[in-house]
Amino acid sequence: MNSLGLLLKRKNSRHKFRKKVHLHETGDIKKRFILLACVIALHSLAMVFFEDLDWWQAFWLTMTSASTTGYGDISAVTFWGQFSTILLIYGLGITLLALIASDYVELRLMRKEMRIKGRIKWDDMQNHILIINTPKYDSERYLGLLISQISQTPELVDIPVQILTTAFPEGLPIELRSQGVVHHTGDALDDGMLTSAGVQKAKYIIVLCQDTQDSHCDSSTFDTLHRIQELAPTAFIMAEAINDSNRPRFKAAGAKAVIRPVRAYPEMLVRSLIAPGTEQVLEDLFRHQGDHTIRLNVRLKDVTWAQVVTTLIQKNIGTALGYVQKNGDIITHPQTYSIIEAEGLIILINDDQVIPSLEEIRQYFI
Repeated sequence: MNSLGLLLKRKNSRHKFRKKVHLHETGDIKKRFILLACVIALHSLAMVFFEDLDWWQAFWLTMTSASTTGYGDISAVTFWGQFSTILLIYGLGITLLALIASDYVELRLMRKEMRIKGRIKWDDMQNHILIINTPKYDSERYLGLLISQISQTPELVDIPVQILTTAFPEGLPIELRSQGVVHHTGDALDDGMLTSAGVQKAKYIIVLCQDTQDSHCDSSTFDTLHRIQELAPTAFIMAEAINDSNRPRFKAAGAKAVIRPVRAYPEMLVRSLIAPGTEQVLEDLFRHQGDHTIRLNVRLKDVTWAQVVTTLIQKNIGTALGYVQKNGDIITHPQTYSIIEAEGLIILINDDQVIPSLEEIRQYFI
């Protein structure tokens, strides 16, 4: 007996707790709608029998009473008609209608909050860009730059963007949300999280390095790539690697492009999505080993850009990328037959390139 009493007490306590804090599900609203429909039907039936109204008038009186509109064009005058109205409408109908309205608003607010906080699955999203992880430091600024660059890229401008991260449990910054960016709160290494983020429906997947100062982040990226590969997505996958020696491992795990984390230039990341392979060229430009750029302080006048490019290639000096104007501005890739006046040239060379003297180079264009 004591055990039964304890069980009942526990159930009552849980039920009471649920009533105080639980947000009503859609099923609760449906049940109340059904009960309200029954009340309306019973009251309409009572009005037909007790007030001698036709079915439409009975229904009209029921609805104006339940909604507390009370036009006064029709009203119950008999004792049983008034008693039915007090019992069914005032006692049940108005209360049910208020509860339904309250639950509906509560449900809408709950769903909006869940969407903002990334607690729901975006089932209708497909062919999207999925960004996995966010930088540990200054992530808001970096994401703003990245999304801005994506929005300015014609090939990506209309593609939805979703971010899978634990960095914004209270919601993405308003600047990102205003651009239609959504997020899913979670860790890619948790079971089922990649599926919830729509990995199999994505067109592009970007796996970011969370902490560029921590070499162990490559291990997390490698694990994430393996989990993605198990789901057999058709997306183009790009990953960031801190250690260059991990590049082959990342590509073996399914990454089509691998770049170093460069937080100041998200343009490199975006470029690798729409033009795979260019990330390697861009990275090479930042280092002295292999292909790299130099500046030749040679003055040129009244020559076409085509002459500059072809002459440098024929003389095995390098590949012209741009030139320096008198005011110091750099013009890259000008029109082929445009006539230029330069204070210097920006060229791409390799380690084995032998560069003649500046005077000898200038003589080539006289």
